[in-house]
Amino acid sequence: MPEAPSLAEAADLPDYDIGAWIGYSAPAGTPREVLMRLSAEIQKAMHAPDLRERYLALGLETASNTPDEMAAFLRREQERYGAIIKSRNIKIEQ
Repeated sequence: MPEAPSLAEAADLPDYDIGAWIGYSAPAGTPREVLMRLSAEIQKAMHAPDLRERYLALGLETASNTPDEMAAFLRREQERYGAIIKSRNIKIEQ
């Protein structure tokens, strides 16, 4: 529907951009070496051709990152959505 405005245009949110992602987490206090091993194995799986093909067939792109990169991504997302919530004075209805 090329004539329909994007959500960013319709809601007057010029920097609005959203995508879906899937992440993995481990319990707080998990030793770093365990996190790094899990990360390496997940990255290996995400680069396997058969898994990539399955994701592409579903219209999904595969990507992987390190635990530190994921933590930085989550901080950016929290800041981004926090700014939107504050700028629009969004409140939880009770």
